[in-house]
Amino acid sequence: MNTVTSVKKRFIDTLGQNYSFHELSSMWSQWVVKELLNKSSINYFLEGDFMVSEIDENLIDSLILHLSSYKPIQYFFGYSYFKNLKIQVDASVLIPRPETEQLVDMVIDYVKENKVSTIIDIGTGSGCISIAIGKKIKSNIFAIDVSSQAIAKATSNSKTHQVDIDFKLIDILNVDLYKILPKVDLIVSNPPYVLKREVPEKSVVHSEPKHAIFVPDDDPLIFYKSILNFAKTNLNRGGKIFLEINPLLVSKLIGCMSKYGYSDIQVCTDFYQKKRFIIVS
Repeated sequence: MNTVTSVKKRFIDTLGQNYSFHELSSMWSQWVVKELLNKSSINYFLEGDFMVSEIDENLIDSLILHLSSYKPIQYFFGYSYFKNLKIQVDASVLIPRPETEQLVDMVIDYVKENKVSTIIDIGTGSGCISIAIGKKIKSNIFAIDVSSQAIAKATSNSKTHQVDIDFKLIDILNVDLYKILPKVDLIVSNPPYVLKREVPEKSVVHSEPKHAIFVPDDDPLIFYKSILNFAKTNLNRGGKIFLEINPLLVSKLIGCMSKYGYSDIQVCTDFYQKKRFIIVS
C-alpha cells in the first residue's frame, strides 16, 4: 500500500501530458476522493496522509489508464451528476454539461409562472433534461432521440428517479414522423451544435457519440431548422422554445429564426458570459 500523497502524485505526474493541472486537480477532488475513495473533502484533509488500500490503488491505476486514452472520467464510473441527480451514462450518450443545468433552470422558472401542459425534449440523450424538469414540475413530458441506445439509457434513468416520461425513438430530421408526436406547449433542446474545428484532436469529446455533438460545416444549423419546422406544426399557439446554442452561431441562428417568422428572440448568457441559450416564441 502507498500513501494518498504518493498515489496523487503518480496520478498527476502520469497524466500531466494529457491534461492541465487544474483539470487533474478537479478530477482528483471530485471523482477520486469523493466517488472512488468515498471521502468528503473535510475528511480527506483531516485524515492527513492516510494509506490507500490495494483495491482502491488498483482502481486508481485503472482510472489513469482510462484517462490516458482521452476517455471521459464519467464513462469510467458509469455515471455523472446533473442538477444533483446521479445520471447513468456510457459511450452511447452525451455527458451532461453544467451549462445545460442553466437551460433546465430557465424552463422550470418559466413553467412555474405559466400554464404548460405538455413539454417535449428533443435529442434527449441520457434523459437528464427531461428528468430534471420532471422532478420539479407536473407537466406531461415527451422526449425523443435518434439512438435506440440513448432511449434505453434515458428510460432506465427515468425509472431510477421515478419520473414519468414518454420516450420515443424518433429522428427530428425526419419530417414525416412529426405527425406521430403530440402538440406541445414548450420545446426544449440541447441539439448537436459543435463544429469539428472547435475540438482539439486529443480531447475526451471525441469519445462521446459524434452524432450527438458535431454538425456539418456546410449546414451547422441543421438541427435548429428541424426544430423550427417541428414547431410550425406541433407547437401550440403561445408556446415557447428553449434552446442551447453554439456562441459562434448565434447571429446565423437569429437570422434563421427571423426567416421562420420569429421576432420575439431572447439570447441568454451562461456563467462564462457566453451567449449559450435562446428563448423564442
